[in-house]
Parts: sequence; C-alpha cells; structure tokens
Amino acid sequence: MMLVLMLIFILQSIAFITLYERHLLGSSQIRLGPTKVSLMGFLQALLDGLKLLSKEQLMPLFTSDLVFLLVPGISFLVMFLEWFVLYYFFDFFSFEFSLLFFFCLLGFSVYSIMVSGYVSKSKYGMVGALRASSQSVSYEIAFSLLLLSVMMMVGVFSFFKMGYLLMFFFLLPFLVMILAELNRAPFDFAEGESELVSGYNVEFGSVSFVLLFLSEYGSMIFFCVFMSMLFFDFSMFMVFLIFSFFIFVRSSYPRFRYDFLMGMFWFKFLPVSLVY
Repeated sequence: MMLVLMLIFILQSIAFITLYERHLLGSSQIRLGPTKVSLMGFLQALLDGLKLLSKEQLMPLFTSDLVFLLVPGISFLVMFLEWFVLYYFFDFFSFEFSLLFFFCLLGFSVYSIMVSGYVSKSKYGMVGALRASSQSVSYEIAFSLLLLSVMMMVGVFSFFKMGYLLMFFFLLPFLVMILAELNRAPFDFAEGESELVSGYNVEFGSVSFVLLFLSEYGSMIFFCVFMSMLFFDFSMFMVFLIFSFFIFVRSSYPRFRYDFLMGMFWFKFLPVSLVY
C-alpha cells in the first residue's frame, strides 16, 4: 500500500512540476505559460498526459519489440528505486548501505538511455545514446568521488546522518554535475533537439515516451530533494529553489559545446573531486 501511495505522489508531483516549469519558462520570455485550461492551466499537465497516452506507438523495423517496449519501463523503475535511499521519507525501506545502492542505480541508469538509442534503429537515437554514455563516464567518476569523500568524513554508507553537514564547498560542483546527470540544459546532448531531433527517444511515443518522460522528471525531483537533504538538512523551500534554479539555467544558457563538456569534467571537476 505504501509503495502505491508513493508512486501516486511521485506522479502527481511530476504533473504539477512540469506545469510550473512551463509557467516559469513562459514568464522568462514575458509570456505566461498555459492559462486556458481550468484555473490558470491547472489541468493542463493532466490533459497533456492523457492525450499522449492516446497516441499510437509505431514500432521500428528490424528491432526487438519486447526490448523496445521494455527499456522505458526499466528506466522508470530505476527512477522509482532511487527514492528508497532517502531515509527521511521512507524509513520503512531504509538500509545501511543505501549510498552504495545509489551508486549502483546511478551507474545503471545510463544503460537505459544507451539501449533505447540502439533499439530505435535510428541514427539520431544512436548518436544520442553514444553522447549519453560518454557523458556519463566523464561526470560520474567525479560525482562518485565527491560522495565518497562525504562517506569518509561521516563514516557511514547511508544517507541517515548527512543532513547536518552543510558542506557548501561541495554545492557548486554538485549543481553542475547533477545538471549533467539529468541531461538538462546546457548539457542536454543526449536529446539535442537542434541537431538530433530529440536524440535517444526520437522513435518512442505513447506509453513508452511517457515512461521516459516520467523517469527524467522523477529523477530531477529526486535530486532536488537529495541536494536539499544533503546541504540544507531538508527544506521544502530549498527543494523548490533548486528546481527553479534548474529551470532558470534552461531558460538562460545555450547548449554547451560537447568537447568543452568533456574537457571541463576531465580536467577541472575530476582534479577538484580528487582534492576533496
């Protein structure tokens, strides 16, 4: 019962936070977002979801239908499992080595993007998958070293005792690397709409695209909660502020150059994480 309630709450938060994102992006261009449906566009996200679910899923030629439909489900499952490492909320499922479990999920999440690009049998999807894999190898090493340094300082392998640390000197590297982890602008190379027409998910539609979309935004909300818990002893206001910062970055900065991204993570963030 708790798992079902948790799933419902996550899905509801994704629906309303996408509406907030559209309002914020529209306001940044001095044009308020969707306002026609219900009260200030209150039902816009729900109706958009229902419309997307009613679309037809076309299957690519020369691919495995089972794998093609299974990969988005795996991506959604990985996002759902990430929430169990947060002791503050789900102490009924907490365990001693939750941070190591989080490392495993973080490393496994890239495979869903890689396989989804491969099974789509599209050159755009394949390029997006290759970009995501190389991007993941670049930043996850530095990101893991930062979290390992926290583990060595605290002496535990779970998130239970991390709320009081307030380690602000980790904050800026965390923000940049989480933007890369989430494939958010200006590091959205896996999608790259201007040159890849949506990248790894270009062939997905209907339920499969909904699952990929939910996994992306569910992970985004998770990392906002994760950063609030790690640096600010968990504050809902800080969760809201961090999410607003992610949207502000999307509305303000153009896409980074890919070779600049590789150089930044290998020659700047990796040495910094080793110093930590």
